[in-house]
Amino acid sequence: MRTTAFVMLLPLLASGETPSPTQELLRKTAASMEGFWERLSAVDCVESVQQVKFAPNGKVTYRQESSFDYLVLLQLAGNDIVVDESRSAIAEPKDQKNVPFLITNGFSTLSFIFHPVFQSAFEYSAPEPVDLEGMRVLRVRFRHVTGARSPSVLRLRQRDYPVEWQGTAWIEPESGAIMRISAGLMAGMEDIGLKTLNAEVRYGRVDFKGEAHASWLPETATIEVETAHQHWRNVHTFGKYRLFSVDVKNDVGAPK
Repeated sequence: MRTTAFVMLLPLLASGETPSPTQELLRKTAASMEGFWERLSAVDCVESVQQVKFAPNGKVTYRQESSFDYLVLLQLAGNDIVVDESRSAIAEPKDQKNVPFLITNGFSTLSFIFHPVFQSAFEYSAPEPVDLEGMRVLRVRFRHVTGARSPSVLRLRQRDYPVEWQGTAWIEPESGAIMRISAGLMAGMEDIGLKTLNAEVRYGRVDFKGEAHASWLPETATIEVETAHQHWRNVHTFGKYRLFSVDVKNDVGAPK
């Protein structure tokens, strides 16, 4: 049986010490995530959302599709990242029914598991070279440190439950950009009725006119949830990215 060794990112190295491949890659992903933050905050796009509800036999009982003009506002509040998504409806379901659907927000930023704000809350395996869609990339497994803060919460009956993720990320070696990330629960949350929660987010290269380097931005996010009696799948698709600029001026007068 093969086992995977996990290490914590060490924030500082002793003088003259050579970083391990894991530490070096995590430093690259940390820088990439900071760039991702800046880019994601400077674009809007069209988000299409497909929500599906399944019967116990696995057949689809209801499906609805919507599309939105979508943008993300990111803030650093203390040691936490606040993700504020804005959606303006472009197309809404024509025949809406009173069916309980899964509401999924914030998954476009699931890669923040590798952001420097959260790296101390996870353990990471050594990078492993693999092929992904014809590219040579590095695969890294991760798992949440029990008791550490989480970048995700599950909201149920007006209460927030931190999500302990474990999973795998596929990373571009040169830039440290997250190309794909797949995560699930470390342990079941059946005490609150949740059997499974799985998410996969894929990021794609986006070229903007006049810019020399491409940006890696969300392409699809698939979230699947099962409880004892319900089964849902939501698929978010992101496209038609546009750059915009916002100038913020803050004038602070002298104390009176």
